[in-house]
Amino acid sequence: MLALSIAQQKTSPEELQCRVELAACHRLLAHFGIEDLTYNHISARIPDQPDHLLIKPDDFLFRETTASSMWKYKLDGTPVGPDTGPMMETVKTIHAAVLEARPEIGCVMHTHTPANIAVASQKCGLLPISQHSVIFHNRVAYHDFKGFELEKGMRNALLDDLGDKNVVIMRNHGALVIAPTIAEAFLKHHFLEFACRAQVAALAGGTELIIPDEDTAEFAAAQMEKYKLTENGGKDWAACLRLADKLDASYRL
Repeated sequence: MLALSIAQQKTSPEELQCRVELAACHRLLAHFGIEDLTYNHISARIPDQPDHLLIKPDDFLFRETTASSMWKYKLDGTPVGPDTGPMMETVKTIHAAVLEARPEIGCVMHTHTPANIAVASQKCGLLPISQHSVIFHNRVAYHDFKGFELEKGMRNALLDDLGDKNVVIMRNHGALVIAPTIAEAFLKHHFLEFACRAQVAALAGGTELIIPDEDTAEFAAAQMEKYKLTENGGKDWAACLRLADKLDASYRL
């Protein structure tokens, strides 16, 4: 185990765990090719400080984040700590807005990948054509593109479209995945990314698709919920943390 930084030594055990897992999540996404320079973000609510969130600095890549480098804010946008810069407008519009509106949510993950942008740009939306995609059958919200999410007034439209769903396909933009924990958000994002990649590949094949009927797709989605296969990262999160340590354990600093 790497030594704790001075900043980490002054945090609660709950915040420290949150920082470590959030940094690991960033590193793992970068490892799996989920990175759009500095423009994607993952935020996490601090468990013992539910009106505070952690998020990477504005100019950091996913691959260079560490536990102690995370910026801390109150949900109203107030920076906490002398080295924390002003909260970005996109963080206010998306991350802080969702965490404030949905108190049961602990992690908000917003990404742009070639695959999820492609599906977000397809009129049909996410099709139930793979095991990965049926997980989200009837469980995805859609949010139309009205410009970059930089304006304060845009947060209400996003929240209205989100409703009680945990996944949003942001038209012509990307994807938003939220969950009670960082681990669950990571796993659901993984499944969504695979679903989008599979859809792009299948449509590129130029042949007729096999689409399960409504009852089958709904049954499969309900199975995922019944057996709680993504809850708190399922059986995958511990393995992913081991991978993060093997790749570069400095994320814990």
